[in-house]
Amino acid sequence: MVDEVTRMLNAMESGDPGQERALLEVIYAELRSMAAGKMAGERTDHTLQATALVNEAYLRLAGGGQDWKNRSHFFGAASEAMRRILVESARRRLRDKRGAGERPEPLDESQHMVADSDQRILRVNEALDELEEQDLERARIVKLRYFVGLENREIADLLGVNERTVRRHWEQAKLWLYQAIKGQD
Repeated sequence: MVDEVTRMLNAMESGDPGQERALLEVIYAELRSMAAGKMAGERTDHTLQATALVNEAYLRLAGGGQDWKNRSHFFGAASEAMRRILVESARRRLRDKRGAGERPEPLDESQHMVADSDQRILRVNEALDELEEQDLERARIVKLRYFVGLENREIADLLGVNERTVRRHWEQAKLWLYQAIKGQD
């Protein structure tokens, strides 16, 4: 799969129009799998479904006029697109919950859970921006794990490092993020 996507990207870049449709099918299936993995970890009443997440991410990626160097470059951009979509969705839900002039309604426990989930996404996003300034590789690993739902093996393949390195960086990044988020409280 890795070589196939890179080969298709190279063929498209050299002007082979037949590769675009084949690449779309391969990439869409992989993006769908990534989004399903990510959305499986979200609450059950989440308004953004995996298909909608993939469609929005693909539209952003396809509409960007970007020349993809390889599979890693493409999926790194995909993880960033999914991150931004999830953050925008969380911000929109929190803004809507504030009522925009509507009368307040009593909150039940499920509404607290929704707000907590959205707040968690926003806090991770803010902390991740800080981490990205300090350590780009660890930030990429967090994006691929947290916002896309990839496993260590898949991340290692994408980044061209061994799985132990990904596991070590993930553990260090989790600790750093935990401390950064705790400091936001």
